[in-house]
Amino acid sequence: MLALQVSFYPIGQNDIDKILKIFWDVLKEEKINYRVTPLSTITWGEDDKKLYGTIYKAYKEARKQGHAVMVTTLTTGSKEEIGKLLDFSY
Repeated sequence: MLALQVSFYPIGQNDIDKILKIFWDVLKEEKINYRVTPLSTITWGEDDKKLYGTIYKAYKEARKQGHAVMVTTLTTGSKEEIGKLLDFSY
């Protein structure tokens, strides 16, 4: 299993909530597991190509509203290990 912690930072935008919603809407549409935390969004799943592809797609869609920076942290592990990580981050 794979978990990606994603920090998405709109640059010079007046309404960052709108841009973040676009990002999260793509995750929803693609049926990606995700959890929003105060500092980032954590996504997880078994299909690494779909997870990476969807994160990049969400980034491109949100960037249509203006400049942004995205930072990701990748973690791999068993379903149980990733579950502990998700429990810890919540």
